[in-house]
Amino acid sequence: MAAAKAFNNIILGQFVLTGVPIKVYVSGRFLTITDADDIEDPTIGFGMDGDGDMVQFSYLEVEFVSVQGNKVDIATYNKGMETLYAGDEAPADKEPEDEDDSAEEEEEEEDAPDQPPMSDHYNPRGKDMKLKNLIKEISAAEVDAEMDAAKAKLKASQAAMKNTMKTSKEKVKAAKSQPIDDGVVDTGMSAGKEYTFGTGDIVNDKDPGCPHFGSKGIVIDLPTPEEVKYSVTNGNSGTSYRPGDVLTKRNDQLEKI
Repeated sequence: MAAAKAFNNIILGQFVLTGVPIKVYVSGRFLTITDADDIEDPTIGFGMDGDGDMVQFSYLEVEFVSVQGNKVDIATYNKGMETLYAGDEAPADKEPEDEDDSAEEEEEEEDAPDQPPMSDHYNPRGKDMKLKNLIKEISAAEVDAEMDAAKAKLKASQAAMKNTMKTSKEKVKAAKSQPIDDGVVDTGMSAGKEYTFGTGDIVNDKDPGCPHFGSKGIVIDLPTPEEVKYSVTNGNSGTSYRPGDVLTKRNDQLEKI
């Protein structure tokens, strides 16, 4: 039997008909063959992606097949089939002297497909049903190597994630431990200022024209060099402000008390 150069629907059907879960690796992703009908067409097949959508693919694009988690490329498949059918084929007869018969045989060989019909992969002794075990044994070394590589990648990924989380926690901890920059805002417009505002100061709104005139509070932020934000500590239902309100005023509207 001639070695296959690429996967086709007959090879894939061979696995599907044995009831073995099979996935094809195409264009960087796995597609699951759900049924023999998915690969009925000899040119184009269909497989289900990780989102449950059926995706069309060309058999020539199949890089390898995953059989119960075992990677089987076309070379592995050919080697398995060669071992599977070793000794089954009868020795070739001597070349007939009749030129016409020889020409007919050559013609038949040229017309023969690269792959035998799907039914030819199955023989009365049931060797076809053992294909999955044979392929698994052949590719055992490859599978072990891939598993080791996958475990190493997973371990490295987990270590990197752990390190990232540790670094993030350290940054958060460091940020929390940093003292708040109180800042200082001058209340005057000239060089001879009598006092300045800072976070934690208690201030009073001294501007009679301000709707919050008379409000008192604790400075919690200095948004700009000319503004002060404070949390109100006085007031009642009869005023335009109440305890807990956050107000922002100009420096010249406030006085430190």
